Amino acid sequence: MVERRLRWLEISADFQCNNRCVGCYSVSDEGAQRMSSRDVVTELFAGRERGATSLWLGGGEPTLRKDLIGIVRKARELGYERIKLQTNGMLLSYPEFTDKIVDAGVTEVNFAIKGASAASHDRLTRTPGCHELMCKGIAEARRRGLRMEGDLLVYRSNQNELAEMVQSYFELGLARFNVWLFSATDQGDKDLSAQVPRLSEVVPEIVRAMDLRLSSEPEFITSLHTPPCVVPSRHHACLFDAKALSLWVANPGGYGFFLEESPIEGGHYLERCQSCRSRVGCGGIRADYLAIFGDSEFQPL
Repeated sequence: MVERRLRWLEISADFQCNNRCVGCYSVSDEGAQRMSSRDVVTELFAGRERGATSLWLGGGEPTLRKDLIGIVRKARELGYERIKLQTNGMLLSYPEFTDKIVDAGVTEVNFAIKGASAASHDRLTRTPGCHELMCKGIAEARRRGLRMEGDLLVYRSNQNELAEMVQSYFELGLARFNVWLFSATDQGDKDLSAQVPRLSEVVPEIVRAMDLRLSSEPEFITSLHTPPCVVPSRHHACLFDAKALSLWVANPGGYGFFLEESPIEGGHYLERCQSCRSRVGCGGIRADYLAIFGDSEFQPL
């Protein structure tokens, strides 16, 4: 069997973070399982052997790792052409830190955004002052010419701010936005289903953001976790195909998977989905969404 080639390698080396976002379980204590520097380098070599030329550094919060600069330098040495840092942006508010990561080889930054204002962003990150530091981090990344994107995590409680988020952070210099819908998958013993946005309510907000037409690029806004049948056809170019990224996620303990295999990407199809003209390329529906809201919103095209 021929091994599938990669375009992207994503490394989540540990799950330490200086935020405590509502519903996020990508956070653990200091002593929890984590990759050593050697483990990370092993994954970098493996990724290149499988064809990856783009690297995505996530977590947790990758800027907390003391070996981050060395990891980035090694990745550049191995031939990774794009190095993306997914971050809450707080440490980028320090100019000397931003200078170090850029000089090491980081080419782009995805900022994790949860609100259009300090009030909503800090409420959902549960970190007072986080928004102010993130905005300073955006300014520093812009100063150094990094390409910047926004990962907009949409909860039911902030969905009405979506267009405002796109507008305000575009004005700060972000070039692209990825709309992630909050999932109740793996929430332990906490019932956070009330925070999961209902598609019939959130899709109009996504469309309103798209209709701002702040950019002519078809992927200026990418909508994740929204099957084609719930999005107006005029915006289907903005739908996200996880499989097309050919992205392998490497986690501590040797656990890895292709992005489209993650339960938060979807993966569930109804019997009636088989007759849909958009079945090919559709990532399916999240199991947790079906458990909360049922399947009445999904009708084949």
